[in-house]
Amino acid sequence: MSTILEIAKLAKVSYSTVSRALNGQKGVSEAVRAKIVNIAKELNYYPDSSARALVSKRVGVIGLIIPRTSEHTFTSPYYSHIFLGISAVLTQRGYHLMLIINEQNSYAAFYHRRLVDGLIVVGNRFNDQRIFTLTESGIPTVVVPGFVQDSPQNPLSINSENYEPNYQAVSHLIDLEHRRIAYILGHKHSKYSIERLKAYQDALRDKGLEIRKEYTPFSDFSVAEGFRLMGQLLDLPEPPTAVLCINDSISIGALNQIKARNLRIPEELSVVVTCASDMLAQYDPPLTIIKVPVVSVGKTAAASLIQLIETGAAPVDSPSIPSTFTIRSSTGPCPRPG
Repeated sequence: MSTILEIAKLAKVSYSTVSRALNGQKGVSEAVRAKIVNIAKELNYYPDSSARALVSKRVGVIGLIIPRTSEHTFTSPYYSHIFLGISAVLTQRGYHLMLIINEQNSYAAFYHRRLVDGLIVVGNRFNDQRIFTLTESGIPTVVVPGFVQDSPQNPLSINSENYEPNYQAVSHLIDLEHRRIAYILGHKHSKYSIERLKAYQDALRDKGLEIRKEYTPFSDFSVAEGFRLMGQLLDLPEPPTAVLCINDSISIGALNQIKARNLRIPEELSVVVTCASDMLAQYDPPLTIIKVPVVSVGKTAAASLIQLIETGAAPVDSPSIPSTFTIRSSTGPCPRPG
């Protein structure tokens, strides 16, 4: 394998210049850097990652922790899209990715064993004590979507805007004279569920409407739960005339249940879906949608973690990535009795 000394000789520069150029450091002109990189490629040179880690005190790897099963992770549009955003930034910044799925033991161990420079935990729960250990240990960490504001320990979190588009969606249904409005939520310890439930309840309260607990079931965010809970709602003595779904998977399951019962949308039931992907873009009728920019959330999470690793300072503000609410054909006036 070629050495840095060989590259320096061919490029007619110093050893230190080659080292700075190949490690992306300052003090090298772009022309010289390009020349060095081309020579390294021609010589089939690969940097010694172990040696580089000893010098820089970094291994160039980010750990992405998803506390769900592999089956759920690889079938969920949410995780695939957030992975797209994270991997795009890491590739651009010269980091590699370690994917950690359904880890049952300590998250901090990956950092202490020098396997990663920092960690992103996606889909965190309030009751996951392993995240608090990361914070207490000073390990560079970003969580998505994060914790509620009064949490005793609040690591750097990146979140989409949940309150406003959900408030708009519920208000839209109320304006269409719906009074029995359901919302299939996610896990009860998820910030997504808490923030979206608050928007739902506030919209009902502001219009003087009753809040009924049976209309807001919690789920595990899966297609199967969307199907089951939509059926449970439709079997109530007073079934809802409108329903909101918290994510792509719940939306798909709920729509499958509605189709299985031959209910017409929106004539018999109005539907608002929340999506991170375009999986339901061609659904007939076109769906009223809360679109969550999950790819952007992933990009922001990765960039924020790299800033924390490289500078020791987190962004001053934890940005909230705007979501959008778009009215289409799946919501209509509340059906009249009889």
